[in-house]
Amino acid sequence: MGGAADGGKAKPGGLGPRGRGLFSRLFDGLRGAAPARREAATIAIASGKGGTGKSFLASSLAVLLHQKGLRTAIVDCDFGMACDHLLLGVKPTVTLQHLLAGQATLDQTLIATPVGPRLLPGASGVRRLATPSDKELLVFARELGALSAREDVLLLDCGAGIGSATVLTMLAADHVVLVTQPEIAALVDAYAMVKSLAHLRKDAECLVVVNRVLQPGRGELAFQRLTEVARQHVGVKLHYLGELPDDVSVMQHRLGQLPLVATDPQAPMSRTLATVAERLRQHGGGLVARDVAAEAGVEARFRQHRLFL
Repeated sequence: MGGAADGGKAKPGGLGPRGRGLFSRLFDGLRGAAPARREAATIAIASGKGGTGKSFLASSLAVLLHQKGLRTAIVDCDFGMACDHLLLGVKPTVTLQHLLAGQATLDQTLIATPVGPRLLPGASGVRRLATPSDKELLVFARELGALSAREDVLLLDCGAGIGSATVLTMLAADHVVLVTQPEIAALVDAYAMVKSLAHLRKDAECLVVVNRVLQPGRGELAFQRLTEVARQHVGVKLHYLGELPDDVSVMQHRLGQLPLVATDPQAPMSRTLATVAERLRQHGGGLVARDVAAEAGVEARFRQHRLFL
């Protein structure tokens, strides 16, 4: 993670930027709790490695949840290698890069998609944003808080792996969906994600989707292996959302086309995705906006976990 907004240099004898932030939060608590506000259910979609189908799942879930009448937005949190705009058939001219730099507002950056959910597009091919600075992360937290106040569901499509910004986004979310595949390298990387979460949050839970399954039932077997290792070594609870088949129709679906769940809702893959979306809704209590105390909202969680990451 990058340095703090003041360059990371603490004044002699001072607390430093993170210490001052913690000191400020302690005194804010003495002044009395801030009033609750309406906030979206936040879902981080993550994977231990690239190529698991994480963004395909995130964009499909966004469409399906919107179709259920939920105000839904998807945030492409892969800061330097974004691709959700390609999957949703839009060409943004303003991205997260401009928002974090103060060159655009949230309203200017959000883009409507032809399939319903709004998109906060990430930057593509911007190496510097692969490791956002502390100042940029604070701006990101603020904008997530502002966006969550407008939606019912906020899907956070995280970058692959266990980078600081990715783990921080997962910690700030209400729910974490982990996408993996039924092969050893993907499962090892998925376990690394679970272990990273458990190290920072003992009550962490993950919802698991196993993608590109060649034979029915193999996804659940892979999940059982993963959950047994997680239970024995880190004590994190895993919940099974289902498996997605290795579907030729998905492989032939070109970038820039609208999502399969929108163009062919009766396709086998679309029906399977709808089942996963429904299980996610049930696990999340309907995934509706609810009243949240200011100190328990997504922005506050992001800031709090940032102090200890």
